[in-house]
Amino acid sequence: MNEKITEGDALRRFPELHELVTIRSSGWVFRGLYDESGELVGIVGSYSRRQYTDALFIFDRHNVSAARVLDDSYGGGCVWAKEGTDLQEVVRDLLGLPEPGESGAPSLVKRSSLLWTPA
Repeated sequence: MNEKITEGDALRRFPELHELVTIRSSGWVFRGLYDESGELVGIVGSYSRRQYTDALFIFDRHNVSAARVLDDSYGGGCVWAKEGTDLQEVVRDLLGLPEPGESGAPSLVKRSSLLWTPA
């Protein structure tokens, strides 16, 4: 079992986590992602508003994904997604999205592929 570390220790070891501390204080919720054996494999964060939910998936410091999903009452579906190797860049891009309905806000729903491929 891994020994717990404090937030300060984590920030000293991984300065890029500062982005997560900042968005957590503005209402983001974070949870651990665990595999079938109970081992922590990542962190997922989400921020929900009436019209949408923004989500952030962190598997390691160089494997990060983010998405914005509209609520069904606003059309539903994923309107923006990004995968990257830089946590700070992905977070900045996600937080920089305009609110739905504002100029420049993503609105075209991304269609998913019918073909599922294992990761």
